[in-house]
Amino acid sequence: MKAKYDFSKGERGKFYNPKAVFNIPNPDGKDVGPKMRLNNKIAIVTGAGRGIGRAVALRFAEEGAKVVVDDVNDINGASTVAAITDAGGEALFINADVSDANEAERLISSTVDAYGSVDILVNNAICSTADVLNNNWEANLAVALRGTSNCSDAVVPVMQQNGGGSIVNIASVNGLIGLQAIHAYSAAKGGVIALTRSMAVAHGKDNIRINSICPGTIQTEVWEPMLERNPQILDEITPWYPLGRIGQPVDIANAALFLASDEASFATGAVFVIDGGLTAGNHQFPI
Repeated sequence: MKAKYDFSKGERGKFYNPKAVFNIPNPDGKDVGPKMRLNNKIAIVTGAGRGIGRAVALRFAEEGAKVVVDDVNDINGASTVAAITDAGGEALFINADVSDANEAERLISSTVDAYGSVDILVNNAICSTADVLNNNWEANLAVALRGTSNCSDAVVPVMQQNGGGSIVNIASVNGLIGLQAIHAYSAAKGGVIALTRSMAVAHGKDNIRINSICPGTIQTEVWEPMLERNPQILDEITPWYPLGRIGQPVDIANAALFLASDEASFATGAVFVIDGGLTAGNHQFPI
């Protein structure tokens, strides 16, 4: 029986064209070649073996970044690297548990050893869906919140030496509003938002921009256990979204790309809510 939901289809946007690039015009009107938004940037994406993290890694590679894929699952991490390299990009897999400060330090130092620097860090790693649903406080705080802090603390000195950089933290709408009874995850993501703002204020002087993204429901493998329990759950969630659909990983990847790029040079300490209108209000409220 074919699965109803294909969790790979949202990795790239429907308008994605690997041959389409922006061109840099000369004063005489002639194009001088392709312009890639992250050309030769060194980017680390944690939890990049699947879902949002994988989509971010692929999107960054499409725009010229050399991507370090972090994941605790060797098979998933290697798969993301293969997808990048098969498309002509450059990527490296490092298995590091970001909840451990020493492992986070190793992730950053190994990246510097391989590429000489770090320009972009995307803190995306989360614990298992079971830990989220069961309100495992230690797991949620260790990976989502402490892991974000560990990696950020480890990369800041490198970015200071570089003269700046961009850190993008993947939070959640659960950190903004009450949803269901997954309290530990919501608290951890709320902490990520607060950490983002605090670090942005502290490191603005270093030209290190630190922003967060709050996704709404995104169709990723995280939902597999819930789909097994209720195959209609995503269909039941959809009507709550004013745009009439749930999100795809590439929706978040595109937002992360903007924040990582020089286009967002005046954005720091911001919370980018990419949720199809979920937190804007209840469009089904009877009047």
